[in-house]
Amino acid sequence: MNMSTYSHANPAKPHSLIAEAACVNAQVAAAEQEKLSAAKRFLDRVFPLSTGSHQDVCSYVVYYQHLLAFFADGSQSGLRHPKHFVDFNGSKNAPCAIELCDQDYHVELHFDRNGMIGTRELAKLENLPSQSANKQGAPDTRSNRSHHWLSLLQAGMPTTNTP
Repeated sequence: MNMSTYSHANPAKPHSLIAEAACVNAQVAAAEQEKLSAAKRFLDRVFPLSTGSHQDVCSYVVYYQHLLAFFADGSQSGLRHPKHFVDFNGSKNAPCAIELCDQDYHVELHFDRNGMIGTRELAKLENLPSQSANKQGAPDTRSNRSHHWLSLLQAGMPTTNTP
């Protein structure tokens, strides 16, 4: 019978384990921040604001049928193309989701102030799933159209849903 023995001569140093764990946490936070920054650059490119950047938004509010983005200095901005705002979920003053659309490309902004990302993010953005329709034929029918969802913030593989 082969049994491992615990050696007191070279025990794991608790300080080095704590330092290693702190280093891993810092790397994960940096990667998360880079994903968030890239996702907001994507929003600036596809769904730009009239003034300012999604990078600097503190909160989003629905005002009648328009989306307003508020900044830290109290100023606000709408979308450069208001038609991109499609729908929201939750209250107008603090939506939990906002849907934006440009032709066949949909993006949802999910907010959660208690989420893993939302607790540390200025606008409380938790997830940013996007959907593009892949037309596989000339006529627009349910049978030749598939939808591909991809999260720009959360880990995981994209899913394909056919309506």
